[in-house]
Amino acid sequence: MSLHSYCIKYKMAATRCMGCLVLRHVPVFKSHGRLAVSRGVHQANVVYPFMLGKRWFSSKGWILPEGYDTGITIYNSAVREKVPLKTLQPGLLTWYSCGPTVYDSAHIGHALAYVKFDIIRRILTKMFDLNVVMLLGVTDIDDKIIRRAQDLGVDFRGITKYYEEEFFTDMDKLRVMRPTVAPRVTEHIPHIISFIQKVIEKKLAYSVSDGSVYFDTVAYGKYGKMVPLPKVTDLPKTSLKKNARDFALWKGVKPGEPFWDSPWGHGRPGWHIECSAMASHILGSQIDLHSGGIDLLFPHHENEEAQCCAYHTCDQWCNYWIHAGHLHTKGAEKMSKSLYNTISVSELLEQHSVNSFRLFCLLSHYRNKVDYTPTSMAQANAHLRRIRAFLQDAYAYINGQLKCGPLDEVGLKKKLAETRSKVKKSLADDMDTVRAFDAVLELIALGNKELQTKPQSMSIARSAGTMVSICSYIHYLMEDVFSITFPSVHDAASLSLESGGRLASVMNSVVSLRHQVRSYALLQDENSTKEMLTSAEKKLRRQERAPLLNYCDEFRSNLQKIGLHIKDHAGTSSWSVAEGASGTDKFKKAKDEESATVKS
Repeated sequence: MSLHSYCIKYKMAATRCMGCLVLRHVPVFKSHGRLAVSRGVHQANVVYPFMLGKRWFSSKGWILPEGYDTGITIYNSAVREKVPLKTLQPGLLTWYSCGPTVYDSAHIGHALAYVKFDIIRRILTKMFDLNVVMLLGVTDIDDKIIRRAQDLGVDFRGITKYYEEEFFTDMDKLRVMRPTVAPRVTEHIPHIISFIQKVIEKKLAYSVSDGSVYFDTVAYGKYGKMVPLPKVTDLPKTSLKKNARDFALWKGVKPGEPFWDSPWGHGRPGWHIECSAMASHILGSQIDLHSGGIDLLFPHHENEEAQCCAYHTCDQWCNYWIHAGHLHTKGAEKMSKSLYNTISVSELLEQHSVNSFRLFCLLSHYRNKVDYTPTSMAQANAHLRRIRAFLQDAYAYINGQLKCGPLDEVGLKKKLAETRSKVKKSLADDMDTVRAFDAVLELIALGNKELQTKPQSMSIARSAGTMVSICSYIHYLMEDVFSITFPSVHDAASLSLESGGRLASVMNSVVSLRHQVRSYALLQDENSTKEMLTSAEKKLRRQERAPLLNYCDEFRSNLQKIGLHIKDHAGTSSWSVAEGASGTDKFKKAKDEESATVKS
């Protein structure tokens, strides 16, 4: 049954799905139990025969799934090493991602992580043909939310509703795909209570006098799976916990706080239990992949794994853990609301285009720390200009506007095949977007070299097929996979289809007229080249015609402001849609105004 059909059948208004309401009555996916997991546990310095000498280092062990090989290796934070990515079901990857705590605006540190995970999701979907089912948990009850509501003297629901809507609006602007399901904590309180109750029944959690419930890390016995931990015995005298590392599953109510009824009294969920309960309820007893910022590795993800293994009575709940590096603004300073050094998504987009930021994210490995500086953004913008310039020249060549020498078809085809192979191999190696992008730049460098060769004769014979293939691949990779768009002459013609191609025809005529005027001003028109003029006479005529050249430049600048770019080549000129979201929006606005004028 599809998610949409599931929604219609069970008419429940709980969690949000793309375009419909997703139910929270029973898990969307049936429990896989332990059938898809091997019995081989990989621990420090232990070698298993079927791994051919491969060693996994982990304090409490990691189990290699017996599932379906994707051809990808991925860095698993649980073992701090690259391992083969295998899914529980063929062609299907289940993914839980920690989502926003909606008490304030998202900043670009959040945006960096979500864009990087979005790129990984697109790679899995577009390059490796996996059906990715992603859950993004929304924390809409939390200490920070309560404090913010109390400071403002408002109901916490008003704050969470506002910032949740703002978060998804920001992600839409950054072209981050919506999650398959985005469950809210407050809509899953019954499931959280049931989850906690079952852990208590297994004697792996206990209630205390203030109505709180704690997970018993000592009774569990496998705590420290994600990060090796030294033994801690010291406890504050006022603590109600049995052990120093025990953590809250349920928090007893405090004066002035929102609460829900439970078997242990009024209270609310602890932070860590939220993700475990929602993911287990919707995806079942085991998931393929879990993601978050590196700061969530411990204790949040450690606690999630412990809770779920306790609840499901299994050795491993999540098979693969991936974490994004932090964004820094001043060397070692991490971007954080607590440090008052954040930049909101709206502020980011006032200074840079979505393309610029997504390419900035692409230029570093998802696991690495990233420095957000004017230099790093300038580098991203320079790469954008380089790719855009190549596509404009390539389309000008394809459309007969750019004349050059014969292309090395064999060399270009070989380089294209080599690039395809390098890109896929790089992305299969822990989503290495840096090496993949370098391969694309090498392809563009060769393409530019070919387009800049001088014609050997007056012949206009061309073979555009290979250049079309190169442009098609770059558009596919950059737009479909990485969601970085590069408008071209072809795109501009498509944008004007509603008016029967009127805009494209007008622009072709305008560019042709401007080229003739410019050639006349530069003494490069047919009549001027036939005249036998002295150097002094040529200089005088150029001076007389200089205003025409200035008018041509001014005209080009005015078109650039509305998103149309004219580029002059040797002997001809071409046009395209200018790079940047703002230019494209202005272009569309101008087209709409033109359409409205015609209708009136």
